[in-house]
Amino acid sequence: MADKPKKTTILDIAAIANVSTATVSRVLSNSDYPVKQEVREQILAIAKDLAYSPNLFSRMLKGADSKEIGVIIPSVANPFYSQLVASVEGVCIKHDYVPIICSSYNTPELQLKHIEMLKQRCVSGILISVLTTDDEVINQLKELDTNIVLFDQTFESKDFDSVNFDFYKAGYMATEYLVQNGHRNIAFATAPLERRSRKLFYKGYRKALEDYGIEFEVTNLVVSKVENDAITTDFHYQNGKNLAKMILEKEKLPDAIIAINDMTAFGIINFFEANEIVVPADISVMGFDNIPFSEMISPSLTTIEQPINLTGRLATEMLINKIEQKTDYERTVKLEPKLIERKSVRKKNKILRKEKNDL
Repeated sequence: MADKPKKTTILDIAAIANVSTATVSRVLSNSDYPVKQEVREQILAIAKDLAYSPNLFSRMLKGADSKEIGVIIPSVANPFYSQLVASVEGVCIKHDYVPIICSSYNTPELQLKHIEMLKQRCVSGILISVLTTDDEVINQLKELDTNIVLFDQTFESKDFDSVNFDFYKAGYMATEYLVQNGHRNIAFATAPLERRSRKLFYKGYRKALEDYGIEFEVTNLVVSKVENDAITTDFHYQNGKNLAKMILEKEKLPDAIIAINDMTAFGIINFFEANEIVVPADISVMGFDNIPFSEMISPSLTTIEQPINLTGRLATEMLINKIEQKTDYERTVKLEPKLIERKSVRKKNKILRKEKNDL
C-alpha cells in the first residue's frame, strides 16, 4: 500500500526558496511586513506548485484575520436548530467563512463556557441564541471584542444587532385560531417558562383568551419541571409525552392544547394515541415552529411557523456585514409568525362531512 503523500508545510517552501520560515509565513499571511517583490512572487509560485493549503487556525495564531464564526444555539438535537444551523452554514460557505457550532444543551453555564472559548479562539463574530437575559450573560457579551448578532432567542438592547421574532403575536395567533374554531378550554403545554421567548408566547396566549372573554384556568397551564438536553437527544418529544400524561391525570380533558414547539406536540399526540385518545376528534393539538416533520406525521400538525431558514440567513448576512464593516443593512429585524393549517385541529364550528352526508 502506497504511503500517504506528505502535506506541504512552510518549511518545504522555505527550503526551496532559500529563505526563512518567517519570511514565508509573512508572505502567505499577507502581512504588511516588507518583503522584496521578487521574493514574494517566488514564494507564492512555489506554494501554488506544491498545492500548499494553509491551516486556518495557524493563520489565526500568527495574527491573520479570522474567517471563523461562532454559532451558539440551545440544542442541535432539536430539528428546529438543526435546520437553523444548516441555513447559517449555507451563507457562511457562500462568503468563505467557517462556522463553529456550539450547542449549550439548554444549560446557561455551558453557554458561558462557549462564549469564553470563542473569545479565546478570536473568531470574527458570534451568532447567539441566548438562553437567559441574566446580567452575567449580557455583560460577558458586551465585553467581547468581536462582532455579535442575536438571533432566535434575543433580548431588547441597543448594544446588539438582532434578528427577532414576534413570539407574543405567535401565541396570540395560535390561541385565536383555536377559539375561532370553537375551542374554549385551551391548555398550554410547555417546558419551564424561563426563556424570554416562551414567556412572550404564553403572554400572547393569555391575552387572546382575555380578548375573547374566556376565563383562564390555572390547571390549563401544564409545565414540566426539568429541562436538560445534555443526555437525551429527544428531550422535547419525551417531554411532550410527559405533559400529555399530566393532562390525562386531570379531572377534565381540555378541548385543545397549544404545545410550546412541534417536537413537544409530536410527543403529546403519540401519548394520546397510545391511550386511545384521537387527535383531533377527541382533542385538538397546536404546534409551534413548523419544522419539516410537522407535515409528515399523522395527523399532520397545525402549527405557527417561525421562518427558520430566513432567520438563519438574515442573521448570518447581518453578521458578515458587520465583520466586513458594511453600513447599508438593517440592524434590527423582526420576523412575523404565519399560521399553517393542517389536520390536528378540529373545526368544531363546522358540520362534519359525515353528518352532511346523512342529511
